[in-house]
Amino acid sequence: MILVLVIGAPVLSIIGVFILKWGIDLELTAPQSEVRRLDTGFLHLVLGNRTIVPSMECEIQLKSSNTFYGSESVTMIELPVRAMGSFEEYIPIDYTMNGMYAFEIEDIRFRDMLGLISLRKKINVKAEVTVLPETERNTEFNTSDMSSGMTESEETIKKGHDFSDVSDVREYIPGDKLMSIHWKLSAKKDSLMVKDRVAMSDQQMVVLTELAGRDEDVDEILSLSYGICKAFMADQILIRLMWWSEMAYEFHERQIINEEDLIEAFQSMYYEKIYKDPDMTRGLMRSIRPELKAYIDVCMTPEGADTVVVEQD
Repeated sequence: MILVLVIGAPVLSIIGVFILKWGIDLELTAPQSEVRRLDTGFLHLVLGNRTIVPSMECEIQLKSSNTFYGSESVTMIELPVRAMGSFEEYIPIDYTMNGMYAFEIEDIRFRDMLGLISLRKKINVKAEVTVLPETERNTEFNTSDMSSGMTESEETIKKGHDFSDVSDVREYIPGDKLMSIHWKLSAKKDSLMVKDRVAMSDQQMVVLTELAGRDEDVDEILSLSYGICKAFMADQILIRLMWWSEMAYEFHERQIINEEDLIEAFQSMYYEKIYKDPDMTRGLMRSIRPELKAYIDVCMTPEGADTVVVEQD
């Protein structure tokens, strides 16, 4: 019997680990898809096993990256594999910088019960978390001092957004602004119809967020820019948020009416590439967007991230 056990146990252990490879699986989720900078979030790992074969050693390599800054790290995690069951683990993550955090597990490695051989199974599970600037940041800005950064808005960028109440609809009169045309109703009536507005504002604040410099500089610029936009929104000032896209080699812009628009704009920024020369931004603005007479430049100064009102000739 001892001889049978000595010979049979290793064979059963090796056969069992191949059965385990068929039955083992892993899930990776981020319970919070959006968090704030400096918050602590969690990743949820569920290691499941459909077989009766357990394993005392399962190694998981978790790859973490902030795709906006291009930073990466690897964390090794060891979990037990339960027979006919699952094991859950919540992994705390400190989100120290703004950006898009990507988490990925490509495979898992596990050993048989006797530790004779090790197998690898491809898993390829992913999760993403958007990290937005902290809401507690001081947003006590004197918006009246930045009135020179206002510019006339002839047409909305985001289709269908009105910035005031519509009191009536009438036929188009030469001189009416294009943004006041009711396009759907005009198509039905075969003539241009215009929305009469109450307290219509034709102006908006242009805010340029510079994605230039060191990673930590851009991180501070993002937080400051978010806070400034929140302050303008609180004062019911319309915002045109702009940034230079190094990949598209053009300025991208978003009309900001509410916080949902602001979050979507920052999520779009997180897919951009940081450029190293902050001095080129204003030159590009002068050459590409000369029609903007003034704007608020959120940039890095010797004193740190700050705002500068730039008036273009």
